Amino acid sequence: MLAAVLMLGGCIQPPTRNQPEDQRMGESTEQLQPKPRGPVDPAQSGPKDPKSPPLEQDVKLLSSDLPLQRVQADNRLRSAGSAGVLAAARFLEQATVAPGATIEALRFLEDADIQGLDVPAREEVLRLLAGVLRHKDGQVRSHAARSLQVHGPGSQRTAFLQAIGDPERRVRWAVVRRFGDNPAEMDATQREVLISYLQVRTRARFDEADVNKDLQVTRGEFSGSDEQFAKLDSDADGRISLEEWTAPAPTAVRADVCELLMRLHAKLTPGLEPIGYNPYAPAADQQGAVDRWSDWSNALPK
Repeated sequence: MLAAVLMLGGCIQPPTRNQPEDQRMGESTEQLQPKPRGPVDPAQSGPKDPKSPPLEQDVKLLSSDLPLQRVQADNRLRSAGSAGVLAAARFLEQATVAPGATIEALRFLEDADIQGLDVPAREEVLRLLAGVLRHKDGQVRSHAARSLQVHGPGSQRTAFLQAIGDPERRVRWAVVRRFGDNPAEMDATQREVLISYLQVRTRARFDEADVNKDLQVTRGEFSGSDEQFAKLDSDADGRISLEEWTAPAPTAVRADVCELLMRLHAKLTPGLEPIGYNPYAPAADQQGAVDRWSDWSNALPK
């Protein structure tokens, strides 16, 4: 028994350690230093890594039902810089896209650095945003208006200002906010468009335009622009009836137009008494105020 215990005790004794080596290792920091690495290249991929989808596909994935896909698509588009912004803007031209996918592309553009693009690219993005202001879905138009409010309409300011006639309240308010905060962006042309929403067109002017006296004004008889004709032709049948000709903008629209005019008046001509206009009174009774607004606009520097 004693021999067995002695044998077992001998088996569990630790081996003799190299004391000098232990001391050297204890004083060394060699094992704590990580191996040096070069800079990480996000574009680098291995042969087995899947290729990134085209940017157009990433724009579609912004509205994916899977949160991870949405985040990854957003990251890839942002990493692509101007190419990602242009891909999202050009996506807006696709007529078959569902409104929800268009809205997500507009959300991306709203947060994008459009001002960092070169001039041709920036103008293309603004043009495509302005085109969406005519979308049949009100929420889509609202998001397009919001993007133009945030980034500024630039060369599309007339198209953006005309959106103040939109039935969607959020679209009109985006116009009021943008030009109310940045009155210098409007020149005489934009002010004329704005005041035109308050004007009541007379029967006498309709009779002048109705050359063949059939109580309808066709595009060939109308001397204004295509945009002005489309605004009057509310049912889009290619003809302006007497009722369409004389009908003013809806009360809610005229109220927002009046709000914007009052903001412009306070900033462009501080100290002058504001011009009154009651959008809730009959429009025909407000023509005197409209004439005063026109005189005020014409007196401003061109």
